[in-house]
Amino acid sequence: MLSFGFNTAVLFIITTAFYFMIFILPRQAKANQQVALYCFQYSFVTTFLAFLAFTLRFQQWFELSVFLTSLFLLGALYLFYIGVRSRFALHLSRRGYWLIVAHILLFSILQWLTLYFSLSALVRDVIAFFNLSLPLWLTIFFLHQHPQRSNYGDRLVKIALAVIWLVLTLLLPSYIALTAPDSKELINIATLLAMVLECLLFCGVAISYIYDLVEKLKNDAYTDKLTGLRNRRFFNRITSGVFSSAQRYGLSTCVILADIDDFKKLNDTQGHIKGDGAIRSVADTLKGLLREEDILIRFGGEEFLALLPNTDFSTAEKVAERMCAAVEALPAENPALKVTLSLGVSQVENLQDLEAAIHRADAAMYQAKQQGKNQVARDKDVPPLAATCD
Repeated sequence: MLSFGFNTAVLFIITTAFYFMIFILPRQAKANQQVALYCFQYSFVTTFLAFLAFTLRFQQWFELSVFLTSLFLLGALYLFYIGVRSRFALHLSRRGYWLIVAHILLFSILQWLTLYFSLSALVRDVIAFFNLSLPLWLTIFFLHQHPQRSNYGDRLVKIALAVIWLVLTLLLPSYIALTAPDSKELINIATLLAMVLECLLFCGVAISYIYDLVEKLKNDAYTDKLTGLRNRRFFNRITSGVFSSAQRYGLSTCVILADIDDFKKLNDTQGHIKGDGAIRSVADTLKGLLREEDILIRFGGEEFLALLPNTDFSTAEKVAERMCAAVEALPAENPALKVTLSLGVSQVENLQDLEAAIHRADAAMYQAKQQGKNQVARDKDVPPLAATCD
């Protein structure tokens, strides 16, 4: 039989390793995700403390062991639940935290009272089952309500929590029923269960955070740093899906290409900080005028491109005119350097026509500039139009 000291040392090494592995995970960009990592670390440490408390029953401190094991084990499960919620930035209210503290204390006291009044072990096990099941199912239900596509870490966490619940429901009560309460065989099964379940939960947490990191890297790769808009890399990635849907339902698609007028002059006279501010203001303005399904990207420099699915040419033209007017209405410190747009509109026949349509919109945009700027022009395949924003 393995000694208490050996079991404790093994579990201590595993817990410490998991603690520091979580500690060396890349620092999270979002504060709530960093808070979640702390909760997961403390949850593993508290699980180890529950194991230490469990061993006290073999040192003739049975009542203290039951009280502390209940306190630490329920506390570890709630810490894990709080960590999962924090990861999604859905923190508990202050009342919620007080309810958790009250539940942990009442459960621990109740378990101690079952010994004080010499109630059967079955009563104590039933009380433990229902109380420990609550944070488990709260966590499982929360993850089910907030699924993340292809995040296998979250799935593994749910599996691990379900395994813990099954152990509480079936395996552990059966084993305890067949074994004396102070049997030293229990220390081996407790060690094994703690090791397996800590491994499952750690793997789930680590995989979830690796998934989040990969998603963040993807998002960074597809996002323009200055404006927060998507970039051309993202545009090239999603266009095939947009046009397959458009062809399936027989919908038309249009593009609008917009360019800030006299941007070089603005940069040269006001400086690059003012120029960057103008680009951000235009980006925010254009984004606010589009639908959720529309795609707006920073096409390059001071150029913006909008892809409008399920939009006919006349509607796209009206959208472009609203863009032109909205940007012209932006406040300016110097009226002589007021920010305006020249825009070109083109209809896209299919995915193969997209590049040509962008070139047509680009030609129309330059036509708008040649006709006086601050206006919308159609592409060269339709009669030209110069509709000023005044």
